[in-house]
Amino acid sequence: MPKKIFGAYVVTPGTDLSEIPPIQKLMDRVLNKSENRGNVVMARLSDDALARIDQLVEATIFGSRSEAAAFLVGAGIESQKELFERLSVHTEEIRKLKEQLKKVAMDALAPKDKDGEAKGG
Repeated sequence: MPKKIFGAYVVTPGTDLSEIPPIQKLMDRVLNKSENRGNVVMARLSDDALARIDQLVEATIFGSRSEAAAFLVGAGIESQKELFERLSVHTEEIRKLKEQLKKVAMDALAPKDKDGEAKGG
């Protein structure tokens, strides 16, 4: 079992990282079969990033590159929780503005009758 010293986990070579409670908790969430992990994302990775993913698979922490990549994405999102909370406030506003902009554009592009009024409306 990894040792916790000054709030950080210290591991030795050969340590099963899944024994570290925060990592185990995240692994459980990411790899939970009841959760929908059916979305496919294609990404180009650097040689170093792919080597790190392969290390996780070779260490048998994960059974596939897909599982390892899903874990790392989940860990990254988890570590940036504050960023995503701050962004969510503005993304809803942006979504609404885009819908308004689309409506304005569609109204402007709609065919007009001889009096300049939108047809069918």
